[in-house]
Amino acid sequence: MLRAPMTTAASPTTLPGEPHLPRGGRVLVVRLSALGDVLFALETVAALHHERPDVQIDFLVEDRFQSLLVDHPQLDQVLVYPRRRRLAIPASIWRLRRRRYDVVLDVHGIQKSAMHVLAARARLKVGPAGAAAREGAPLAYHRKVVMDPAPHRAEVGHRLLRAIGLSGEPAPPQLGLAPIPADLLRDLPRPRVFLHPGTSAFAAFKRWPSSRFAQLAEALATDGISVLVGFGPGEAELAAPVLAAAPHARAIDGKQLGLLGMATVMQQCDVVVAADTGPLHLGAAVGARCVALFGPKDERRYGPRAHGPIAHEILHHEVPCRPCRRRDCVTPLCVLGIEVAAVHAAVLRQLAAGATP
Repeated sequence: MLRAPMTTAASPTTLPGEPHLPRGGRVLVVRLSALGDVLFALETVAALHHERPDVQIDFLVEDRFQSLLVDHPQLDQVLVYPRRRRLAIPASIWRLRRRRYDVVLDVHGIQKSAMHVLAARARLKVGPAGAAAREGAPLAYHRKVVMDPAPHRAEVGHRLLRAIGLSGEPAPPQLGLAPIPADLLRDLPRPRVFLHPGTSAFAAFKRWPSSRFAQLAEALATDGISVLVGFGPGEAELAAPVLAAAPHARAIDGKQLGLLGMATVMQQCDVVVAADTGPLHLGAAVGARCVALFGPKDERRYGPRAHGPIAHEILHHEVPCRPCRRRDCVTPLCVLGIEVAAVHAAVLRQLAAGATP
């Protein structure tokens, strides 16, 4: 029978989170996808590591995002769900059966993540219930943490930590950054603004038009601001007009640099401008100030996270149907209504805030 978390004050022989998490214990954090959500889950990792540095932390992630966790300073092992390989029983299931955990935290809360939670051998399995879980996932958990209304996606993990007796205080995510070509940023003076016009094809209706990114790039170049334009696989056509609009704009090819290489470039920029997409959260994770161009999604659940003195700026065009949960829209006025002048002004405000001593 599971016992409730201890509520007595910690003593020299009692660590926070015991009896569920003994000294030198092992925890599995499950977040399979997507890019932004994996970054949110790294907040959970950082918070756990900060409070219990003695604990070994493993992370289960889809193969599409495993490169994000290479040489992560707070993770012991990265387990990979091979989504690209259609197997009756994924190899990640067999690997989980060979390990034993004290606690499993499912911050994803869907059928695929719950399948792995069921396979894991652990004394305690914890996950979300209510609005933060879908597809019957709570059936896999010993302890279900009700989340109604659904909180910010990053907050899910912090609440799971509180459910095992830890403080769950937010902490900035850590990334093991990658080297970039020595000449990539050479002769590119500050301030630098990173523009990312793309989104995944699945989320194309959340895009701010490339033509407006091009107008923004031209305005910033006229201001004497260095412009960088990032793009991932299949997004070169979206980036092309933006690069053409600013004569000295620098192309940042995410396919060549990888996620951590792009993160390294963003860390050396002053502001990141992007739609509601993974690269926006990548910029926020490395400490860049962000101007987020939101459309249908609720920024209270999906907005970029801010740590320390940084405050991001989130823009959207107010319409009666926003926010919504649709997966497509013929006329997404919530994002199409954002004017270039408004984004330009937001970038200048963020640059001024960053320059303030």
